[in-house]
Amino acid sequence: MRVSLLTNGPGELWGWVRPVAMELRRRGHSVSLWLLPCPFASGHEREAASLLGIDKLEGPSGGPDLWRAMADERTECVIQLGGDMMFGARIARSARAPLLCYTYGPKKGLKGARVFTAFPSQARAIPGARAIGDLVKDALLLDAAQPPERGCPTLPQEAPGREWAHPKEGFRVLFLPGSRPSIRHAALPWLAAARAALRVRLPRAEVRTLFPPFVPEAELREWDDAGLRPVRAPAGLVMRDADFALTQPGTNNFELMHCGVPSLVVAPESFLDLIPIAGLRGVLASLPLVGRGLRRAAAQRILNRWNGVIALPNRLTDRRVMDELYGDVTPEQTASRIAEDLSDAGGLARAREELLALSGQSGAAARLCDAIPAEDGAA
Repeated sequence: MRVSLLTNGPGELWGWVRPVAMELRRRGHSVSLWLLPCPFASGHEREAASLLGIDKLEGPSGGPDLWRAMADERTECVIQLGGDMMFGARIARSARAPLLCYTYGPKKGLKGARVFTAFPSQARAIPGARAIGDLVKDALLLDAAQPPERGCPTLPQEAPGREWAHPKEGFRVLFLPGSRPSIRHAALPWLAAARAALRVRLPRAEVRTLFPPFVPEAELREWDDAGLRPVRAPAGLVMRDADFALTQPGTNNFELMHCGVPSLVVAPESFLDLIPIAGLRGVLASLPLVGRGLRRAAAQRILNRWNGVIALPNRLTDRRVMDELYGDVTPEQTASRIAEDLSDAGGLARAREELLALSGQSGAAARLCDAIPAEDGAA
């Protein structure tokens, strides 16, 4: 069977598409992948996608050429794994193929699609959705497979080495600066200041900074020069070695949850101008006089929708399973909160327990592929 996958951002590509593409290939299906326009893109999506062993790769591109090319796609099933649903509907309608969608939350254009999500609480918020588990957990298991599972795409090796020696009477703290170059650029001095402040409070704490695939070597050297010890390696290996993590809102919140890593999720107000916004609002948000107000309003709407929480695991439970800070947050305040969290051994143990309890079962990719209608039209 020919199956078309659609995706957009780096988290969806490596965390969702990768396990689904591998499962489809294992079942003998032909797989094409469309990389959609995305304001959150890292710029390295095509390079990463080329490792997936798919039969056809399109994009990233936009405009009339993309729209016309989608009308010519010949496929028997469309699976949307991120991005605007109008693209999946375009291919499905032209090819007269069923449309499946995996999403963490409600979005426009789901009518007419079979919808799947990760967790029961998410399914309750999406009409007609079925919870099948988190694809990100499947991706982490691919990372941790030793030796790597046959056909599993691997990442470029990190520099410097991944191994951590457990510091005596200290902690292993993992920083995650994200996949977007503009935010990483701003985060470097901010995280360097946080590390310096943390060393004052916890001199024996050892910090590593985890990078996504295909970050240039020159950028890694900048982070190494700043004392932030960059590591470019599969998340499923590095995260499990950490005692604690400092991160921002995003897919890696679920990665840390599945690995049982107590974490502090931080969203400093000073980074607000660097967060991309899709569509017309994104164009307006780029204007110098009105942009910041629009971004503040968008951020407040998100907080109101989720009862004032920003960490993804906290949204599943409406309570703080992960610690979080947002607003006018400084590196020094962040370091103080990390030191405070690490001083509470009981709290760390409870956080690990709760995070792993939320993780759920693996096998989401297999369950999603099981839902593909058979070629004769039977479900």
